[in-house]
Amino acid sequence: MAGNVWELTADLFNVSHYKELDTSKTIMNPKGANKSNSPANPNQIEQVMKGGSFLCHESYCASFRISAKMGVSIDSGSDHMGFRTVATKHMVVNKQTTD
Repeated sequence: MAGNVWELTADLFNVSHYKELDTSKTIMNPKGANKSNSPANPNQIEQVMKGGSFLCHESYCASFRISAKMGVSIDSGSDHMGFRTVATKHMVVNKQTTD
């Protein structure tokens, strides 16, 4: 992914989810947690927001790395938060032939 915004994902944010996974097995395309768990907002359902944005500064931003993650409420709005869409080659080819 390229860009300069935080990416809002479909996964629920859970601070202990990856610590609880079985590390003795290789996990392909790991799924997110079944429930939200954020000590900062224990009564709020949060989704994973990852990446970084043009508004990050070391004095108040969690990270500039693409692997950085934090929880955010789904109803949050910001000019430095986005999402990505995914299309398979099959979807693109079929779309071109039907237009």
